[in-house]
Amino acid sequence: MNYRTERLPVVTFTIIGINTLVYLVSLIYFFGTGGGSELWIRQYLWLIPAKSFFWTYLTSMFVHAGILHLLGNMIFLFLFGSCVEDIIGRARFLAFYLLGGLAAELVYIAASPDHFSSSIPMGGASGAISAAMGMYLLLRTQADIEFKYFYWLFFITLGSGEFELPAWVAISFWFCKDLFWMVLGYLAHEPIGGVAFGAHVGGLLAGLALIGINKMFTGRQATPPADPGYPPAAMTALTPAATGETPTIYVFETDKQSGPYTLTQIQQMLARGSLSREALYWSEGMAGWESILDLAGQPIA
Repeated sequence: MNYRTERLPVVTFTIIGINTLVYLVSLIYFFGTGGGSELWIRQYLWLIPAKSFFWTYLTSMFVHAGILHLLGNMIFLFLFGSCVEDIIGRARFLAFYLLGGLAAELVYIAASPDHFSSSIPMGGASGAISAAMGMYLLLRTQADIEFKYFYWLFFITLGSGEFELPAWVAISFWFCKDLFWMVLGYLAHEPIGGVAFGAHVGGLLAGLALIGINKMFTGRQATPPADPGYPPAAMTALTPAATGETPTIYVFETDKQSGPYTLTQIQQMLARGSLSREALYWSEGMAGWESILDLAGQPIA
């Protein structure tokens, strides 16, 4: 993800723990009852639009159909949830995660041919995780996602490699793929591949909307000047850090410009919370302003 969190992602780890615990308890009961508990779990924990109880709109975000379903979802929750939680804060991330999951379920129902009359159960965290992906996309519009791959023949690794794609390209491709299958399933009047593609589409759109609304109410910073100059007269000069670094980094936060700072000072301010995680930075030679989070936790040269 090319991102280093500054604080432990407690909420993300807690959600992963709850999902895992629910699956393990369900598995124990499954073997203990000879499979008899599965019907009860489907009826009372999964979301069945035609006859579900109100609490299943929440519990369905924490149930999974198998170990691969669980592991796949938890990997993506860890990758995207940790970053988003670090940027917007724990309480807000938890609220947005649950709201995004609820919106994903409603879009899934709307995209189902039978809507609220559907008797097909839905479960899994992927709708809420899709919301986290939408939040990530709007919070880190300039970020890249690194992909690693390998290929093998008869369990012998023949080669491997890696490449990077802009986050908006990778996530947009994933979204368009799911949108295609959602529409196809609606036209065919049956789910495609047993996957709730509508929940993925709805979740990502909800994540974008939640961060967009959040930015409107918290006040998005004004557009910084194209080039602050070197050094801008309006900036407040700071004493170089004890490391002997030369302060060369300028910061634009809300509608104010300050600096120059050293990299150590920037990282200390981020750790203390005295510098907004939505601030931008510029240094001589850069083409434009970039997210201050790109400097978080980087080694000092």
